[in-house]
Amino acid sequence: MLKKIILYIFLICSFSFGEEIVIIGNKNIPVDTLSYHQVKMIYLKKKLFIKDVRVIPVNLSPFNPLRKLFNKYVLKMDNERLTLYWNRMYFKGIDPPVVLSSQKAVVKFVSKVKGAIGYVSPKYVNDNVKVLLWIKIK
Repeated sequence: MLKKIILYIFLICSFSFGEEIVIIGNKNIPVDTLSYHQVKMIYLKKKLFIKDVRVIPVNLSPFNPLRKLFNKYVLKMDNERLTLYWNRMYFKGIDPPVVLSSQKAVVKFVSKVKGAIGYVSPKYVNDNVKVLLWIKIK
């Protein structure tokens, strides 16, 4: 029983710590890196352009564990606060980011759509996208 409890605690800790999120962009994005703040402003649709390229942020579904980490560590908002934020923005005529069902779909979309920016786990990154920010969560 004690071994099962220790194993369970180890699994929780290994999932909660050491996660990584990679912010990726279409290859035509005219910068090589973005800061946390820039990513946050893009995802809250307060920053609409990078130089002369209109950015299109892409989210995973609200129940995706990576999105929850992204919301917590990059946006610094939980789902309830984000829902309130987007309800207010909707009345200003601003829609939330596009939502895709999988990390593979995010990579494919970002690689094909000019100005697209998304986030994925490192294992999904390929040569068709540009890495803009690598986030290590401790």
